Amino acid sequence: MLDVLALSPHPDDAELCCGGLIAKMSGKGYRIGIVDLTKGELGTEGTGKTRMQEASKAAEILGVEIRENMDLGDCKLSSGYDDAKRLADLIRQYRPSVLIAPYGDEHHPDHAASRRLTDKAVFFATLTKIQTRHEIHQVGVVAYYMLHQSFDPSFVVDVTECYGKKLEAIKAYKSQMGLMLGVEGLLKSIGLRDQFYGLRVGVKHGEPFFCHAPLKLDDPVAFFR
Repeated sequence: MLDVLALSPHPDDAELCCGGLIAKMSGKGYRIGIVDLTKGELGTEGTGKTRMQEASKAAEILGVEIRENMDLGDCKLSSGYDDAKRLADLIRQYRPSVLIAPYGDEHHPDHAASRRLTDKAVFFATLTKIQTRHEIHQVGVVAYYMLHQSFDPSFVVDVTECYGKKLEAIKAYKSQMGLMLGVEGLLKSIGLRDQFYGLRVGVKHGEPFFCHAPLKLDDPVAFFR
């Protein structure tokens, strides 16, 4: 059983977009898992094999207990019944309280497909008549992380204290450093975004998340104090 399960369309998406949250929750003693939906084998740099090795190293840095790859095919990701059922079975197996998933956008077809696949699998995981190897499970909340398309976040997590670990995990993807570094590299754009959302909540670095459903607060005074 996991406290948090993060879904990543390709190895490194989770590190880039919610690596701070993962590191922070791990540091608090929660059990964390990452499921990569593809190996990212069609990326400009690296191979599926090297990216899986890098993903393993990044998981170690972030304190992730379980990381596995569904290998659904880079640029082939869909929300078809069979793939959704496979993902639903993983959700049932790990029984997360919190599922972290991509918000989805137009930049890469796998990103948009991963959102549809997630939503379908979360629903399938609750249906008794969809039989898999594990018992049904209702995820407590699905929180979507920002890829390229911006949104008005439901909440922003202060990741300032563990930002160094996030960067270290991203840099574990040595094959991707050509894309990460440079004036217009991903590291710069992600850093600026994390600073922007951090500024919005009065901290140095923040990661934004979106939820469909309202979040329940038992004690608003304690929460906002």
